Amino acid sequence: MKRRTLLGWFATAAGTLPFPFLRIWAQTAGFPGQHAGTLRQLAKLVLPTELGREGTDRIAEKFEHWVRDYRPGAEVEHGYGHTRLRAKPRSPAAAYLVQLESLSDALSNSDPAVRHNAIETALDAASIKDLPASPDGRHIVTDLMSFYFQSSDANDLCYKAEIHRDGCRGLEGSDSPPRRFKGSA
Repeated sequence: MKRRTLLGWFATAAGTLPFPFLRIWAQTAGFPGQHAGTLRQLAKLVLPTELGREGTDRIAEKFEHWVRDYRPGAEVEHGYGHTRLRAKPRSPAAAYLVQLESLSDALSNSDPAVRHNAIETALDAASIKDLPASPDGRHIVTDLMSFYFQSSDANDLCYKAEIHRDGCRGLEGSDSPPRRFKGSA
């Protein structure tokens, strides 16, 4: 028996137990489960075409890791001058799974109009009009988009340069502009 299979069984069993902290972990650990293809198809539709399929799949994988590593109750950065401490809300993984399930048939359709209409309908039903500054758990479509568009990768693609906004280049070479972009993000 493979370790992955055993861990999968454990995660499934933990979700049925009456311990809420284990149930939350089990929902997060199984994301995106059987909907990995739907998540990748969604990423292909809502992220920039310049990324190509390999790039959108990579972003979808990073989003999966973000959801699995999400820890409810963790302290959130409060910012300079704000003394009120805040904590992360509960994990959006369970809601994401339901939303992926509802989008799966439409996103697997070969007609682009059907796919786009399904996304528009889902966002209208959730009353979402604007892209959040960061993933807020309201809908997987906008959370995936904000996850990407607030990233260093999106910044690099926008300026067509290897800026690496969230990294540190160090002092050596700081007098030179960032290298020009070669290929997809």
